[in-house]
Amino acid sequence: MPAERRRRLAFAGWVLFTAGSQLMLLVEPALETLVFHLVWISMSIVYGVQNWSARRTAAVLTVVTLVTGAELSRFIAQGHAEWDELAEVPLMALVFLSMVWHVRRRAAALAETRHLVERERRAQEVKELFVRNCSHEMRTPITVARCYAEMVRGELPTPESREDLDVVLDELDKLGRLAGRLLVLADAYESTAFEWGPVDLGALLRRTVQRWRPASDRDWILEAPSVLIEGDESRLEAALDALVENAVKFTVDGDTIALRCRASRDGAVVDVADTGIGFARSRADDGSGPPRSSGRPGTGLGLAIVRAVVEGHGGGLTVLSEPPNGSLLRMTLPAHPPAAASDSEVTAPARSRSRSLAVGPGRQGGE
Repeated sequence: MPAERRRRLAFAGWVLFTAGSQLMLLVEPALETLVFHLVWISMSIVYGVQNWSARRTAAVLTVVTLVTGAELSRFIAQGHAEWDELAEVPLMALVFLSMVWHVRRRAAALAETRHLVERERRAQEVKELFVRNCSHEMRTPITVARCYAEMVRGELPTPESREDLDVVLDELDKLGRLAGRLLVLADAYESTAFEWGPVDLGALLRRTVQRWRPASDRDWILEAPSVLIEGDESRLEAALDALVENAVKFTVDGDTIALRCRASRDGAVVDVADTGIGFARSRADDGSGPPRSSGRPGTGLGLAIVRAVVEGHGGGLTVLSEPPNGSLLRMTLPAHPPAAASDSEVTAPARSRSRSLAVGPGRQGGE
């Protein structure tokens, strides 16, 4: 049944109830006080549910005031009460008007809140669409420019000129990585598009170390028992790769990188620790003294990607930095995804796209 029809039926039912109450007084006048208050209370309830227009509110209030005032006057004239009881009619009208004012204020506040929420949602959608489109549009000219730069490099006569062009190629590679990271970040915030399934965090950590070990001469520590949660494996892999890449960036050959996972009361905890310079010193390092970082270029989007993925899973990211002991980055993940997110469905292409976005050695720019 349409909502408008239900409202009309409810209003008609209240009118019949009020009319029946007044007719009942002809049979039992002693019920005047009870009926009087029931009419006003029921009118307030119906208004609160239906939120009448100003015209209907004024008309109903006028009719109820006149009818109840006439009935109460007849009741008093018969000697059942004093005339000062008639003051209840304007008092009840004032109480009703006060309730109308509060209801309308609340309705206006809710409407404004919904408007602000909708505007924020649209702004977020536009922002994510811009990031996604910008990332896609950047990739083609970067690829074309890199191809031409490599072709020109092979034809340059001197090593010095080739070194100059190597700088161009390096900067194009940075732009490619940035475009890939932006695409990962836009994809990571779409938690409703996650493909949920069982994930063995221990196996995920073992694969990550296996992938990164040949590319980085570090002392790797792996404590990866089998810990099962429900999540999106491809996005968790991208987040873990970003954490490991961050650890590699702020360590040098011979430093230690440790990956650990364990079950917790509510889900699981994943730690990525290193013995590098830590976040605080990495920001304050002026370049003097021996190098304490790998010098690998970064986009600055790694932790943003991790945080988006973890929060999409309903978890949290903690960053600890205690020089000279390096850094510890901890992901806390629930055993099961948020209820709203777990009800959503994702097609197979979404997972394929997410897997291609994972960031790891040899695919830093990924799509």
